Amino acid sequence: FAEQVKNPPKSAAGAGGGAATAQAAKDAWRNGNYTERLQHALIHGIDKFIDEDVEEARADLKVPLVVIEGPLMQGMGIIGDLFGAGKMFLPQVIKSARVMKKAVAYLTPFMEEEKRAAALAAG
Repeated sequence: FAEQVKNPPKSAAGAGGGAATAQAAKDAWRNGNYTERLQHALIHGIDKFIDEDVEEARADLKVPLVVIEGPLMQGMGIIGDLFGAGKMFLPQVIKSARVMKKAVAYLTPFMEEEKRAAALAAG
């Protein structure tokens, strides 16, 4: 799976489309579901859309910790596999870690609010 994510198959439509086609192909990963988008962002170190993708995952999964333990950790697992196979190097892993840190920072206030609500409910 990690091999497919890191090296997707080349499309046959890549001949002579110009800059618009190149940009569309570059942003094609945005068409996937939030799990695929989060994993792509982590693997490629892209933090531009991380807040909105994490928010979509949080809205769907309801519990912020589940977002971290689910799609975000799946992405980090792929990064670990790629690093272990020698297909990803330390600077790329650090970039991925920064994206993960930004995602967790976005979720932290929601986790703190959840903790406060649980404490109030417990008395």
